Amino acid sequence: MQPVTAPVPAPSPEAPHLRSLFLLCFKVGILSFGGGLSGWLYREFVLRKRWIDEEDFSSSLAISQMLPGANVVNLVICMGEQLRGPVGALTCVLGFLVGPFFAVVGLCQLFDALSGYPLLPVISDGVAFAAMGLLIIMCIHGVRRAMRFPPSVVTIAVTAVLVGVFRLPLIPVVCVIAPVSVALAWRRI
Repeated sequence: MQPVTAPVPAPSPEAPHLRSLFLLCFKVGILSFGGGLSGWLYREFVLRKRWIDEEDFSSSLAISQMLPGANVVNLVICMGEQLRGPVGALTCVLGFLVGPFFAVVGLCQLFDALSGYPLLPVISDGVAFAAMGLLIIMCIHGVRRAMRFPPSVVTIAVTAVLVGVFRLPLIPVVCVIAPVSVALAWRRI
């Protein structure tokens, strides 16, 4: 018996204001710590605000992971461009990076001052575990989506085994598997 999951609502038809994009990206950027950002962006852009649907988010995430640079920065650029064009991309990336820039400078000073306290590693671990939880939730959503098209599950499994188990380099694996995956998806259309 398959678990019953609530369908993700369709995206809102009206593009968000630039201010809304900036503030949301600023919030995620300034409050995030230790990873899990793509899960948080998924929750905000797809589930809460409904600005982007699951398919568009997954496509943007895949593209952002293939591009050079930080995946989440690439992701906010892709989503901002999709929602409001080049100005939206610039707005999202500025909102996402301006807060952390100043926070890193301040946190560096704070960590130096608190480096002798034994509670600091415990706090860092707790925040990292919460970020891992967000990442796991996003992976579960992705697997559920992939289950609708069985060849995608095989593609995911083969990639995971080749890179994760056999430790083959990611770029050559993707260069070989991506065309096969695209061909399978193309046949589906």
